Amino acid sequence: MSGLRQSMLAGSSSVLSEASVVELQPRGARRLISDRSLAWADAAKNRLDHLCQLPVGWDGYGAGPVRFSVARFAYEMLRSICGPDTPPPSIVPGPSGDLQVEWHLESGDVELHVRAPNDVHAWRQAPDAGEECLDLRNDFTDLVRWIKELGGSLSAANAAAA
Repeated sequence: MSGLRQSMLAGSSSVLSEASVVELQPRGARRLISDRSLAWADAAKNRLDHLCQLPVGWDGYGAGPVRFSVARFAYEMLRSICGPDTPPPSIVPGPSGDLQVEWHLESGDVELHVRAPNDVHAWRQAPDAGEECLDLRNDFTDLVRWIKELGGSLSAANAAAA
């Protein structure tokens, strides 16, 4: 392995880092890159990294850090339900290695309690829909709709303000 590649790999200390090294293709070879820019992604990764490194007792009662499996699942869930213009969520640790992902906007509230991989309790309150609760395992279709509705209201508000 080249010295440059080794130093690049050694510099990647993020718990949730994705590979940052790309093999160069020979001249004339084609590679398609389809990584869409997600406004919320960097902040979410940094926050999840931080939560996985919390010291035991961070809450004053002996709680441990967020479990890596929970953080990784939450990030992949966010990638599947959020679009490029989705507002960044608040991400807060729970006392049992779990976490909550939350949006609190004028257009409504969405809270996702990620208890474990494939174990999510979802709650929302929206002016037009009232309150809804779901227990989800691996089908997040309803969450995609909820997030789009939050974002749609946000886009309409931004357009009206412009």
